[in-house]
Amino acid sequence: MIAQGNPMPVPYGEMLVGSRRISQDISTRDEGGDGKVVVIGRG
Repeated sequence: MIAQGNPMPVPYGEMLVGSRRISQDISTRDEGGDGKVVVIGRG
């Protein structure tokens, strides 16, 4: 996915996409309240 000849390392891409995913996970976790919906889309 990030092997498109980008000079940026993988962690950089993971920062952009990961930050969004993590924020979504946190918001979902707060909404749910339970500890069941913790890791979403991070299998």
